[in-house]
Amino acid sequence: MTIGRREILKLVAGSSLAAFAPTLARAQTVGGGSGYRAIVALFLYGGNDSNNLIVPTDERHADYAAARGSTLAIPQSSLLPLTGTSYGLHPAAAPLADIWDEGALSWMFNTGPLLQPMTRQLYEDRPDLRPANLFSHDAQQNLWQTSGAQAELPTGWLGRVGDGFVDAGRSAASVSLSGAQRAMIGDRNQPLLISGSNLSLNGYDPDSTSARDISRRAAFDAMLNAGQSNALAQITSVIMQGDIARGAQLNTILNGEGSAVDAAFVDQNGAPVTGSLATQLKRIARMIEGRDQLGATRQTFMATTGGFDNHRDQVGGPTDGLHAGLTANFSRCVYAFYNTMKVLGMEDAVTLFSMSDFARTFRGNGSRGSDHAWGSHQFVVGGALQPRMLHGQFPEMALGGPDDARTNGRWIPQTSIDEYAGALARWVGVADADMPYVFPNWSTWNGGGRGPVPFFA
Repeated sequence: MTIGRREILKLVAGSSLAAFAPTLARAQTVGGGSGYRAIVALFLYGGNDSNNLIVPTDERHADYAAARGSTLAIPQSSLLPLTGTSYGLHPAAAPLADIWDEGALSWMFNTGPLLQPMTRQLYEDRPDLRPANLFSHDAQQNLWQTSGAQAELPTGWLGRVGDGFVDAGRSAASVSLSGAQRAMIGDRNQPLLISGSNLSLNGYDPDSTSARDISRRAAFDAMLNAGQSNALAQITSVIMQGDIARGAQLNTILNGEGSAVDAAFVDQNGAPVTGSLATQLKRIARMIEGRDQLGATRQTFMATTGGFDNHRDQVGGPTDGLHAGLTANFSRCVYAFYNTMKVLGMEDAVTLFSMSDFARTFRGNGSRGSDHAWGSHQFVVGGALQPRMLHGQFPEMALGGPDDARTNGRWIPQTSIDEYAGALARWVGVADADMPYVFPNWSTWNGGGRGPVPFFA
């Protein structure tokens, strides 16, 4: 049986830890620069109500309060001042306010999927220019994760960034800490998917000296070495043995002792931050800590948390309730992650950014909740940012006004996903010539006064 180059590539790509395998193809080159850099995507599933995450505190607050209504609107006195600006944060987002004060957080106003720049008149007159399946969870999650606008692309923009890292021979380029995510899938990049705590082969401990474990290892090794005259068996054996070794290495990085991450992953008061999202971000921090062992110089990561689809009972009172609890959780986790990067001395080399399906309607729905909208406000965290910047255009808070796609506050984005994500892709190492590969609609958003958002100093 003859196994060709193409078949070998397919087998390696199917390996569970293929992200660590050296590349055998270099079809496209994306990524450059020296040293280590990583971007960390935080996806807030369900549609985060960013209209209550960052709120004007000047005379516009009266418009905000009138449109949102007494049920959803946060009183001006309860908002946390965003130092040096006319905005305040949700009272549950105090950790983000602290990062802002350190100069390591920026805001991106009113961004979302767009085929081309859009006005209310264009929205009404040209349905063909609207993004596909607006206001739908699945469709908008897909558009955010793939940078598509009218088609659900099979690969994600982070995955296409990772294609270039693989082509450049970089190891462990893309890692999802929350299972399969469309954003991480590339053409050649096979992301490493981590969801459990143990990545080593169950019952196969290479360091154990017990008679039982020695016997198990011997039996398994004999099975892998059987039938070596068969080319397919040889390749399969090599892949499995490599996966076992790499899995044991990664398991040590994620779960071993002696890491500085656990002690550093704390909130502003020094209390440990725990929970599902905290675990994901701690594992990302451990992989960044172990970057030299992994041979990684450029990486993309993804963590997720959900529960933001709050059609009912979004609030208890204006400053508490379900959304307040969700906001407190991701804010504490982001603070703990950034604190950990500082302890590791990596705050200038790692940038975390948020994404979500969409924002919520500005006007409530009568059930103490809000419904699916479009443009949303996002945040970016990292030491390499220009300090304390507000980017983009805040919408005019008028129901049925020039920024409202309908009559209940579904803001038409003024900055595209491509411009938002493009800044992050360029910073992590994507060359200008390769931006159209990562963002298929790039020509629309680069030139004529448009382009990547100037997040970085």
